[in-house]
Amino acid sequence: MRLTPEAGIIEQGQIWFMGTNLAENISKEFKLIQKKNNRPKLKRNKSMLNQLNHKINQIRGKEITMIFQEPMTSLNPVYSVGRQISEILLRHKLDFLVKRIIARNSATEEKLREITTAAGHHELSQSELQDILRRIGLEDLEDQISFTLNRRDIGATQKIRTISNLSKKKVEPVKLKFLSRLSKTNGQIPLEYRILNRIPIARRWLATPLEEEALQVSYELLSVVNMPNVENVLRQYPHELSGGMRQRVMIAMAIATRPKLLIADEPTSALDVTVQAQILELLRELKMRFNSAILFISHDIGVIAEICDRVGVMYAGNLVEVSRLDQLFADPKHPYTQGLFASIPKYGEKRDLLQTIEGTVPDLIDPPKGCRFRTRCPRVHEKCSTVPPWVEIGTEHGVLCWLYEESEKHAKQ
Repeated sequence: MRLTPEAGIIEQGQIWFMGTNLAENISKEFKLIQKKNNRPKLKRNKSMLNQLNHKINQIRGKEITMIFQEPMTSLNPVYSVGRQISEILLRHKLDFLVKRIIARNSATEEKLREITTAAGHHELSQSELQDILRRIGLEDLEDQISFTLNRRDIGATQKIRTISNLSKKKVEPVKLKFLSRLSKTNGQIPLEYRILNRIPIARRWLATPLEEEALQVSYELLSVVNMPNVENVLRQYPHELSGGMRQRVMIAMAIATRPKLLIADEPTSALDVTVQAQILELLRELKMRFNSAILFISHDIGVIAEICDRVGVMYAGNLVEVSRLDQLFADPKHPYTQGLFASIPKYGEKRDLLQTIEGTVPDLIDPPKGCRFRTRCPRVHEKCSTVPPWVEIGTEHGVLCWLYEESEKHAKQ
């Protein structure tokens, strides 16, 4: 996500996302100048960094989002929950908000009655709802109507009344004209909108329907993540919520833009076991619902077994083994992975001491030459002082180790 371009550099490598290399110009971003005292000085190319920030801002928070480890330090303590979720929508999903407003303005009682009549006869599937909305020209209201129909906290009569009331929520024609211009510019802000945005009264006049719509979408998102008392939570501040509720807010913020990739950095480590299970179940549901990929980072093998399809094991900054979940648990290959599994206490097994991996984690500023695990590996030999090859030892199973160099499928280093 390139969140720390000022604090860290990428020396080499590639970051591929949707056919684009996000580290395309890394060699031009900085230069290391050797000083007389042999201490290198980092000189940054500010022009390239500005280009990088412009490029990555189109992706970060929109196509790639992140759930951080500790939600209390990730949420802003001085803003309400509703404002923080709305801010993401107003920044990255402005065109989506405008389309919803325009669609609702074209929603008549006759059109909405067709939906409520069909829903009254039987429970509408998503495809049936899409067909009806497409036929009556309200497909941009699919999220809101689908959310209302799927609510479990209200009865059928109230659902019908809620959908019917959409026809009464209209925006003034002059405001609608400006908002319509926004919907035709592919997310680019037109000139007249930028001019109005500099006049405080005009900015407030035009921003009100967008902010109200963003708050409504925030309400729907919090309901999707099974937040209790949503209306109260929208007005509350992070310190007023429990750990599990704060993490649900973070997840709602992360899925607000329907990202293609969701990075979850130990999202359950600060939670108790019961809440942890709820969050994992929620992530599974959201993955299926929004068709997003999840990169789940964790040190808890039990959690990994619960949620992952494919696993990469890292040691001292290097990927040492990559495999499908079932393969890794059935037959771990790298000595470090084997040590991890051996150290897990097993139900019904009696031991005086748990097995440990001998030694200490190496200094990452000056790591060991060759294999970084060799100072702790029980199967170390002379070749380990040189960088090991990456070896494909089976279908979707690779390992960074000299022990498997004779494998038939030997990939280049």
